[in-house]
Amino acid sequence: MSAILFTQCLQHDFVRPLERFESLPNRLHIGFSESLRLMGERPSQGPVARVMTWAYERPVEELTIVHLRDWHDRSDPSQREHLERFGDHCLKDTPGADFVFFNGEDRGAVHVVNSLTLNDFQNTELERLLAPFQERPTRIGLTGVWTEAKVYFLAYELITRYPHFQVAVCSALTASSSRIRHFEALQQMERILGVRVIHSVGEFVDFLGGGELETP
Repeated sequence: MSAILFTQCLQHDFVRPLERFESLPNRLHIGFSESLRLMGERPSQGPVARVMTWAYERPVEELTIVHLRDWHDRSDPSQREHLERFGDHCLKDTPGADFVFFNGEDRGAVHVVNSLTLNDFQNTELERLLAPFQERPTRIGLTGVWTEAKVYFLAYELITRYPHFQVAVCSALTASSSRIRHFEALQQMERILGVRVIHSVGEFVDFLGGGELETP
């Protein structure tokens, strides 16, 4: 069975590690505690970095990687309302829009989808990218932020559009600004959408077809 790993908004403006009393860089950053949990004390060796290293080493015929990237432009009238509501974040070609992990360029089956709204299918190429998988069982792994918003909305779209997909989310690789809201959203995904919630990074890797990773 093929598998797809989604990363959702794993960008500096959302999850960049902060100093303990550092001010939030924008309204959507998840904050010191949740960033620390997601990225680890040493981000180059934390949960996100280690899973991404594993993913990029997988054979392309076994694992497709899709990075969903917030990508905003102040000069675009269609994005004005979104930026007014949530404040400036992930402006294109700025450091805040960069990924917090190394995005290797030498592996096939890696796709970066620029998302302009809360719906990752709206005005993007995501539907086209998933077309080859829509008629066959495929394991889908979700990571990223925010659990109760972008991650939840993505799970809903995948579950309702692709009945053959088996969707799982890893609680250790997703986060929000509030730990309570994070776990409430996971419960909602499991209870209402039927998404499998995996709490162990190792089990999540196994779900995607791995098992070799020495997990944190």
